[in-house]
Amino acid sequence: MTSTYLISVKPKWADAFFLDRDTKTIELRKGNFGASLKPGDTIAIYATLPVGELLGTVRILKRESLAVDRLWQQSEQGQLARVSRQQFDTYYASQIFGVGVWVNAAELFPSPIALCRLRQNWGPRWQPPQQIQQLTSEQLLALNIAR
Repeated sequence: MTSTYLISVKPKWADAFFLDRDTKTIELRKGNFGASLKPGDTIAIYATLPVGELLGTVRILKRESLAVDRLWQQSEQGQLARVSRQQFDTYYASQIFGVGVWVNAAELFPSPIALCRLRQNWGPRWQPPQQIQQLTSEQLLALNIAR
């Protein structure tokens, strides 16, 4: 049984999942991010404000917690994550381990789903997650993105 999760990503990096060329295929995170993620699960990508839209989905290939140096190597020196060495080092400053979530099968929605529409479907006080949120079947049905 696969699950669908929602993550919030800065617009620059959210868009990178859906490029025609040089697509982003690794999401870099810290701590215990996505400990319950498993291959085959789906992640819905929400681009944070000022965009404020759910853009599409990606499928998880694997999630690994690695020493930061090894994560840099595994990300092909940041190319798969679309980050520079400086961005990587700044993000992981004082971290020993980092989390890499390898993804594929990016699907851009025909039209993005705005934050106001998410709140219409999921409740007026719904907030995009700081880290990650597992979506319920009801939430998926409300958006018509059931897997």
